[in-house]
Amino acid sequence: MELTQRIIALSDQLEEQTLKLRHAIHCNPELSFKEKETSALVQRELTRIGIPYELSPVEPGVVGMIDSGKPGKLLLLRADMDALPIQEATGLPFASQNEGVMHACGHDVHTANLLAVAEILWNTRDAWKGRVKLVFQPGEENGGGGRQMIEQGLMDELPDACFAIHVMPSTPGIFTVGSGPLTAYSDGFWVTVHGEAAHSSTPEKGVDAIQIAASIITNLNLITAKNLNPLESSTLNIGCIKGGAAANVIADTVELNGMMRNATPKARDTMFRRIEEVAKGTAAMMGGSADIRYRIGYASVYNDEALAGFASRVFTGHEAELFGGISQEGKAPEGWMLTGNQLSLGAEDFGFYAQKAPSCLVWIGTGDNASNHHPNFMVEEPYIKLCTRAMALFAAEYLTNG
Repeated sequence: MELTQRIIALSDQLEEQTLKLRHAIHCNPELSFKEKETSALVQRELTRIGIPYELSPVEPGVVGMIDSGKPGKLLLLRADMDALPIQEATGLPFASQNEGVMHACGHDVHTANLLAVAEILWNTRDAWKGRVKLVFQPGEENGGGGRQMIEQGLMDELPDACFAIHVMPSTPGIFTVGSGPLTAYSDGFWVTVHGEAAHSSTPEKGVDAIQIAASIITNLNLITAKNLNPLESSTLNIGCIKGGAAANVIADTVELNGMMRNATPKARDTMFRRIEEVAKGTAAMMGGSADIRYRIGYASVYNDEALAGFASRVFTGHEAELFGGISQEGKAPEGWMLTGNQLSLGAEDFGFYAQKAPSCLVWIGTGDNASNHHPNFMVEEPYIKLCTRAMALFAAEYLTNG
């Protein structure tokens, strides 16, 4: 039987098992770096299949390896395992049993899906060449587990390519295979404004930190309009202000907390520089001072253009096999393949993989329901098999013809 037909047949055989695994993970969600039960489930499944694995120094990550026994490329496949601090409101029969924690971003699907793909690739390893590294990653939502695993040696042997799938609350069956920047660099910053306290009846004796902070906010909001190329998508937002103790006292300290998002490294560097110049310059002009500190966040997911093009050709070339028996019509929705510039200013720590090796992240629509990170986020389960088929077919084609 041809490799493609074997993959489709195995995806059908494993569908019920994949859904059971997804339900088990969904009803027992775990926050970032606390995914111990999920990790244990992954280890049990890899052991059952026969795939060798190692525990990551970044707990509780798991890294498996499938070796075809034939020389070829090394492909890294990644799934994230963590959930979010959200109270689930879906009413699903397998809804979260952990108060205040929910898989509201589809990571339960990603983990169950990669286990199904692993079993398919294990059972077809006679038909492709090279190796597949299976990465079950903790802490995507909070803390950059991907960055930490890479710092601890995950990619010391550089893969030829990295690939991941992310479910999306959009029309079922829509594939987004963007090229170039797919998500933004996301970085946090704090500006601490220092003035001098005084009674409101004698303002000349003080330096009003609140007034300085207000001017800093106004001036910071000019950065994206006046210092950055309008074609390089960027945003800057002040989301939190803390300062002052009483209405009749001129405040001596105010802290501003903000977030910046940039599509390119050039825009990001400009934003870092201008935030400091604007904040310190504005404060000094008004008789105060300002300190700035940053939280370096996630890197932009950059989809390698050649790899993204290869992925889109694989998917369009296997449209009938991908959608057979999934949608009512057994075919893809109209306009199902979105390519080219598909930039979103959201963040995803798959960007750290993309900084090291050619990478491709594919969004797959699994239901036009509530958005990611919403208490009613849901996935239409027939389309989980679509994810399985897509990842397995991509891997097989890449390791055979890529």
